[in-house]
Amino acid sequence: MSSTPLAAKIKPALRWALILLVLGLVFLAYLQPALMVQLSEQLWACF
Repeated sequence: MSSTPLAAKIKPALRWALILLVLGLVFLAYLQPALMVQLSEQLWACF
């Protein structure tokens, strides 16, 4: 398969969209204090 110029433009755009989606989900997770408390307790339990 040969890459077309359109495919060469779509791949970086999809990569950036995925990065922004992940960052948005992380931001939304920080808005839930109970989740942050639970994660910190689980991390602390490792020590």
